[in-house]
Amino acid sequence: MYYKKYLEIPPLPQAIKQDLIKVATDNVENKIPCVAWFGRYETTNKQSIAFVEHNKQFEESNGLESGGVGFYSIPLDLHKQLVSFYQKLNHPDINFTHYWLQIVTGGNFVGPHVDDPTARTDGFLYILKSGGSNVQTTWYEIKTEFSHLIPENYTVIPYSKLNQIETHCLEEDMWHWLNFNKIHGVTNQESLRISLWGTYQ
Repeated sequence: MYYKKYLEIPPLPQAIKQDLIKVATDNVENKIPCVAWFGRYETTNKQSIAFVEHNKQFEESNGLESGGVGFYSIPLDLHKQLVSFYQKLNHPDINFTHYWLQIVTGGNFVGPHVDDPTARTDGFLYILKSGGSNVQTTWYEIKTEFSHLIPENYTVIPYSKLNQIETHCLEEDMWHWLNFNKIHGVTNQESLRISLWGTYQ
């Protein structure tokens, strides 16, 4: 299973949503460093599934510039409002103790990659700002002829080595469950994409 949409959970109050978007956009505009940032190419290990001669080789072959994924912490008062809102709903899946702002920026797409399984294998995202009218999240599998190559976490994999499996458009104001341990990426992005990521730590 790669994806599930949670239609039954009420959306965030607009005031909280707008405050979260402002935190993220202000941080990006003021070039505040992310707590973590991922957007790496493999240019040395030829045994890696992600190997390319250089990053521009990947981007030129797709005619677009690849962005990356970053995380920001949420100010304490706003974070308390989030926790309180979802605790009152008492949903069995969306009742986290900690939330992060996840941004996707720096280019028109995020190349196919897998997350580090020690950090997250799957999880929930609440889309605050989609980043465009038709932004797609797509999952892939490695083509048979490249299955002997070594996978790497958080590293862009060339489309030429992959087959597309499943694609979804993640709507705003809604929780989505995603499999982060399978190869996935984002395309058709036009502007900053902002999500909430919920965790229990």
